[in-house]
Amino acid sequence: MNVEKYVKKMKLTPITGVGENREITDVYIGDLLSVVMGNCSEGNVWITVQTHPNILTVADLNEVACVVIAGDTAIEQSLIDRAEEVGVCLVKSEMGAYELAWKTHEVIR
Repeated sequence: MNVEKYVKKMKLTPITGVGENREITDVYIGDLLSVVMGNCSEGNVWITVQTHPNILTVADLNEVACVVIAGDTAIEQSLIDRAEEVGVCLVKSEMGAYELAWKTHEVIR
């Protein structure tokens, strides 16, 4: 399944307009960037509440399909602008991280 279909099925809010055609391989949930860097894989949907600009570096390095910001966490415009520049797909959800991970697993299988 690609990111565009995933976002529609999950009723997520797109934040950036990049990466819609990326294929999703799995889901990873985590907020500690060093742990995410070592465990999140290419094509994963990465669910986090982190909005520090360093998430973009980790997402790009690990070639994630998209980053889902959980829990209706506020996202600064500077992060959105930078994500667009580096080509990281950001989406947002009101759901908490656990619920997102559970539903994502069901949707992408």
